Amino acid sequence: MSKHEISSISEFLLHAGTDYRVFDMGRTIREIPSQEFLEQENGQIKPAFTRAQHGWFGIVFWDKTRSEQQYIWFVKLPTDENGFIVSACRNHFLQIIVDALGAELENADKKNGQLPENPYSFVPNQNQIADFNSKSKKVLSLGKSQYFDAAKAYIQSPMVIDWQSIALQGLSDLVAEIHSVEIYNAICRHFSQFPEQVQYQLLISMENYPLPDACVQTIVTWLNQHPEDEVKWQHGLRALSQTSDSEKVVAILNQTLQSQLSNKHNILVIISGRLWHHLATPELLLNFFEKVAEADANFDLFMGIFQDLVQLPDIREQVLSMLRTPNKSNSLSAAVGHLFSAHQRQDS
Repeated sequence: MSKHEISSISEFLLHAGTDYRVFDMGRTIREIPSQEFLEQENGQIKPAFTRAQHGWFGIVFWDKTRSEQQYIWFVKLPTDENGFIVSACRNHFLQIIVDALGAELENADKKNGQLPENPYSFVPNQNQIADFNSKSKKVLSLGKSQYFDAAKAYIQSPMVIDWQSIALQGLSDLVAEIHSVEIYNAICRHFSQFPEQVQYQLLISMENYPLPDACVQTIVTWLNQHPEDEVKWQHGLRALSQTSDSEKVVAILNQTLQSQLSNKHNILVIISGRLWHHLATPELLLNFFEKVAEADANFDLFMGIFQDLVQLPDIREQVLSMLRTPNKSNSLSAAVGHLFSAHQRQDS
């Protein structure tokens, strides 16, 4: 097959004879169907979890006829002002793949699937790499890492085993099994006994999974025991990112926005970056933006969060409606006026 016949990353991987899985990494890690990724590539639908005007993806692929080796690309593709992937950039990345690894991936083994430096590849942080490894291996039924058993023994007996001997990858593997009754019971039972470092690592990994009710309740109880600890609330809110119990999440969001933490920039950024889908009611969304406007007299925070959320398909219309609501405070009215003035300056 010639490279000129290939019109998408998905098509390239299929015609090269590979199996592959795609994970959206824009706001936590979520597996997405291959067909959905193809439609995103082709501009038929918008990526649901864009960040910084890019779609962020982890792509795992392999060809069993050649070897058992899996390869991974971490790819960020720019989106346009309407939130669709810019096809010219996708095509440029595709050209880079073909030039480096061959139109049939014939050079993939020789180069270990690696691409040359390019503007579309990104390097996840240490936590993301550990969580991606755990989540992708679970999806592909590839088993757990060598660190899992030690991590499991630790959460069952945290007062006996030295936490510093536990690998980050082991904790990520544990959370990938969070729906195992044995695992979540041990985490919930001993959570308050874990040192902060272990608590935080577990909570960071939890953002990538819907959590059992017992875990959600454990987190909420823990947060309420530390009502003024901003760092604990940052991590606790992150952990609720994919929780499906919207009622519980909305309750904790209302509590957060009514507390002294509501003027903390990092808290507000985590709400917009991880929990935006729970801001869907006009009242809660308005309350959130009121706090954002009050938190920064220069309105830089408001500008950044507005521009971030208006790119997300599932909340875009609600965010735009918020601008038109007549019940805005003076602070929010000033922030909206600042936003319109900035756009007018850009257009002139």
